[in-house]
Amino acid sequence: MRFISIDTKHNGTIAINANNITSIQEQTGNVLIYLSGDTPITTQFLSIASAVDYIQRAPSMSLGRVA
Repeated sequence: MRFISIDTKHNGTIAINANNITSIQEQTGNVLIYLSGDTPITTQFLSIASAVDYIQRAPSMSLGRVA
């Protein structure tokens, strides 16, 4: 699993599993990321190209050790 952070329009910053992205669509001026089996995420990206570029380059998030 590769988690990355995404800034959304309505829910702040969230972490998503980049391996579960099924499509990225632009609808009425919004760029939406669709994850398998989940509702679409409305992002702050301005284009599909910028979303794809970010997802490919975004650093992976890691979880720290739990004591």
